[in-house]
Amino acid sequence: MGVRTNPFLLMAGLYLTVGALAVGGKLAAETGTLDALTRLRWLTIHFVTIGAMTQALFGSLPNLAASVGKSKTPPARSRWLQWLTLNASYPVVLLGMATGALTTAAVGATGVLIALALLVASVYRTDGSNSARDAADEGLLRYYALAPWFLGVGILAAFGMLLNLHGPGGYFGSLEAHVHANVWGFLALVAGGTLLAVVPALADAELRYPRLVPVTFWGVTFGASGLIAGPWLAVNSLTMAGLAVYVVGTLALLANLVGTWRADGCQKDARFAHVVGAYVWLVFPVPWAPLVLLVPETVPAAGIEAAAIEGLVFGWMLQLAMGLLPSVVVALRETPGDLRASIGEAAHRPSWLGVVAVNAGMLALWATAFPAFGAVEELLTLGGYALVGLAWLWFLPGLWRALLGEEESGRGTDRGQDADRVADGTESLSD
Repeated sequence: MGVRTNPFLLMAGLYLTVGALAVGGKLAAETGTLDALTRLRWLTIHFVTIGAMTQALFGSLPNLAASVGKSKTPPARSRWLQWLTLNASYPVVLLGMATGALTTAAVGATGVLIALALLVASVYRTDGSNSARDAADEGLLRYYALAPWFLGVGILAAFGMLLNLHGPGGYFGSLEAHVHANVWGFLALVAGGTLLAVVPALADAELRYPRLVPVTFWGVTFGASGLIAGPWLAVNSLTMAGLAVYVVGTLALLANLVGTWRADGCQKDARFAHVVGAYVWLVFPVPWAPLVLLVPETVPAAGIEAAAIEGLVFGWMLQLAMGLLPSVVVALRETPGDLRASIGEAAHRPSWLGVVAVNAGMLALWATAFPAFGAVEELLTLGGYALVGLAWLWFLPGLWRALLGEEESGRGTDRGQDADRVADGTESLSD
């Protein structure tokens, strides 16, 4: 069967593979096998964030918007222009980061910003007026329509760091605004909207609390806005208010996801276990945030901030990819206009070994933040990265099987069905 995998998703797989190799480099540096590589930690983080997750979201966001908007996906020509712009620009960003060449990184970031503008145009083009949309889909569509704007804010904050242009919060205010806009704003809105759309399909049940959908949307939106503006303006009260509102939105999301899954009898599924584990590490820093902001001298603030970033990247983002990305790849290939039509039957099932390893690894990495574990900090760091790396390596073969078309949906497709699709002009067969 001819494989027509979304090129953005192929790049996401490539960056996730390179990111796993970077974790191997981190382990080699920790054991003294290799000399420590400059900026390797931040490069690894960006392999997952902009490299993998942003590629995956660029590749799926217009289709996700079309899926809940019941409208057509954008033309292939505009999507290839986005792909070329993003993938010509992002390596320039990485090169600038690796070499410390800020101007080079700024040039690459400009290209990413242009690619983002093209993506926004695609998402809004799918948001045509259509009476077939119901109220629930209209609510989910807002998640996808707003999310790219947060990424734009995050890129502008990155420009501030590269060009030494900061608000009252200085460099670290710009850094926090950058992270919060990209992760707690852009990625969280897309992840929230997608989970609310696909978990009912995975659980074969109706969404348990549809009235909480706008609570999640506004909680994440206003909460993330406070978490961006507060550090940039150096107004701790605004940051704390944003955090409180964000927690309300996130708890509403979790109530919906868990309630929907319970409606199906809580069937054991490692995909959902990854989702729950991911959100544990998203909210885990919340109790520590007031102490870090208000009384940093009473807690190991630097260690907590470092662990929180690793938790967001490896515990939340990477774990969401481990749980759902291969299923999304298969579903988008089979029914690109309606993700929910096939994701519930996609054959991908993550390993429970991966679930245990990545969460145990994150627990070890978080433990390094606290002085009580200072005597074994190096061992915990090594063990944490080793466990995350093990889960990562266990995940990659399944991802690449999905990307290369070797993993079909649970429904299966026989040769006669393929021939029917060829006759309809919807799929091609290889020799």
